[in-house]
Amino acid sequence: MSQEQGFKKLQQRTYESYHQDGLIDMIIGLGMIGFGLNMVLDNSVLLFLAWMPIILYVPFKNRITVPRIGYVKFSTSNTNMFIGVAVAVLLFVFLLGTFVYLLAGSGYLPPQLTDWLTWFRQYHMLVLGSIAALFCAGAASLTGIRRLYAYAALIIIIFSAGIWLGVDPPIYVLITGSLIEVVGIWMLVRFLLKYPITSEKGSHESE
Repeated sequence: MSQEQGFKKLQQRTYESYHQDGLIDMIIGLGMIGFGLNMVLDNSVLLFLAWMPIILYVPFKNRITVPRIGYVKFSTSNTNMFIGVAVAVLLFVFLLGTFVYLLAGSGYLPPQLTDWLTWFRQYHMLVLGSIAALFCAGAASLTGIRRLYAYAALIIIIFSAGIWLGVDPPIYVLITGSLIEVVGIWMLVRFLLKYPITSEKGSHESE
């Protein structure tokens, strides 16, 4: 039993080390910065470019992380489930928004939906922030990257404070994204210093 517990602790430490390179943090930060710049400049290309690093996550992982601590393979069932749920929720929100928009344009919007649409226009940033926070919290629960809980709380706190103080939305979106980006860069620098490249490369697997 003690050996099994020791092995699980070793797996957990390896898993935590594997995600201490700050790459996921930098991707989240860039995404929020791109969203904020899109709001300022009204240019969706910036938002698209900000999320482009997602496709480079695996190559960066192989280039930066694997040479330092080895290749680590983990069970992906929970992660795949979370991705599936996230995509389903985003699709539902998109379809619902499109439906309401079409109804509003046609003039057949019921009074109840008119009141809801008025409320949403006033507090839409709080809704978007809550969705982003829920995604961070859900990812933290399923992946074990506990600092994502802190990002969820950070998003809610800064967005709520920004709305309460009457700050322009792009400002507190950019502040939030910049803070997460700075954390990611700091973690990457610390990771590079803590795990210099050695001639021996390990491999760890856990199912």
